[in-house]
Amino acid sequence: MESGYLRTLSACLKHYRFVLIYGAGGVAGNLLTLLEPYIDRDRICIVVSKKKENADHLAEYPVRQIDEFIGIKEDTLVILAVMPRLAPEIEAHIRDLGFHNSMRAEEISKGLYEEIWQAGIDRNKIVFSSWAGGGFGGNAKYIALDLLERSQGLDLVWVLKSNSMELPDGIRGVLYGTYEHYWELGTACIWVDNEHKNFFTQKREGQYYLQTWHGGGPLKKIEFDGENIARTYLDLCEMNAKMVDLMISPSRFNSRLYRTAFHYTGEILECGYPRNDILWKKSNIRQKIERLFDIRPEELIALYAPSFRESRLKREDILDLADTSTAIEKRFEKGCRMFVRFHPSDSDAVKGYPWPAECIDATSYDDVQELLAAAEILITDYSSIMWDFSLKGKPVFLYHPDADIYRKERGYYLPFSEMPYVEAFDEEDLCRKIEGFNEEDYRERVAAFVKEYGSFDRGNAAKAVGDRIRKLLGE
Repeated sequence: MESGYLRTLSACLKHYRFVLIYGAGGVAGNLLTLLEPYIDRDRICIVVSKKKENADHLAEYPVRQIDEFIGIKEDTLVILAVMPRLAPEIEAHIRDLGFHNSMRAEEISKGLYEEIWQAGIDRNKIVFSSWAGGGFGGNAKYIALDLLERSQGLDLVWVLKSNSMELPDGIRGVLYGTYEHYWELGTACIWVDNEHKNFFTQKREGQYYLQTWHGGGPLKKIEFDGENIARTYLDLCEMNAKMVDLMISPSRFNSRLYRTAFHYTGEILECGYPRNDILWKKSNIRQKIERLFDIRPEELIALYAPSFRESRLKREDILDLADTSTAIEKRFEKGCRMFVRFHPSDSDAVKGYPWPAECIDATSYDDVQELLAAAEILITDYSSIMWDFSLKGKPVFLYHPDADIYRKERGYYLPFSEMPYVEAFDEEDLCRKIEGFNEEDYRERVAAFVKEYGSFDRGNAAKAVGDRIRKLLGE
């Protein structure tokens, strides 16, 4: 599929020696993905005002300082790929530098949808996304599977970052950030997502946006409740809140949080998270994991799943998985296989991790919920999957060597000392607490905690959401 609008824009851009994309964040990254098929790559440059305040690269493009191009400013076009609140100040700055050929990213977005919206809305089309194309997982997966099983004639579209990702029969893929992606969004009846839509997403009358979000429980502060969160990110949050028609809540706490943290005023469906249904239902997930990773039935699976961090852990604070595994084997009197899964936004962390030979890197595994269903023990730090994992009373251990730093970065809704999970601040402390773990006491505290914060999960959330979608579609 080709865009006539982008082809015309490409022809106009050929009049310039260089196209300078101003910005090194999400808007610029999305613009790059959209434009790359239409512009010669050697004419694209990523620029900012102060290079030292930004990353060295955006995708594979080096980030350069805009004043490097002053000598050829008449032969360049600057596209401002930033959130709208920043655009006026930056426009004034580049004019002062002598760059008079410029346009804003929102102009491109407007032209894009003027073209796409000439097509009608397909009342049978639903577009699903999890972690901006991160794979077939999350709440969206279980909603899609429910619809696939119980409805006929639906066009189910899944957003992917790679054509190599596999999807079930009956669900087709589209690459994230491409023209085809925005075409599918622009002509679909319903969107299902677990995080904010990007800057280039526009919703029109007659479309329905169902937001499942991806975190549950009273854990780290998010969005407008958070601390030290960039105003431009909050602008994206606000943009999405105005488009969302329905949010899916896993607990009474989350229902309240959506009002404060998202500035969301619309309808909330209090049914639990579809992704957690797997924790209630009998399945062959354990056997599937055993086959994929060569695990023996008698072995205990422990999952280490750290959060995304702005600040990297010090080398001496990185968890020694071999020592931890030994402590688990001593306490639970079983052989232990340690799985490690980094956050979808932090997959590069895996590159420098000191892996013991017997540990399994599951970072690229699409569906962390399947790992949770198969595991007997979870070790994390600040990830909301601690809430999911503990819904069935399974042991959660928290490894917090950088608790003070993370508290300053994000803040918490509830001190960890008031949670039922076992908290440790260094490796020796963690191993000691694993070996002395009192499971009966832990289960009692977890049950009281889940009840206090009002979990809605009962194993039937996917059906509840599927029923709502079927009703919207007139089934």
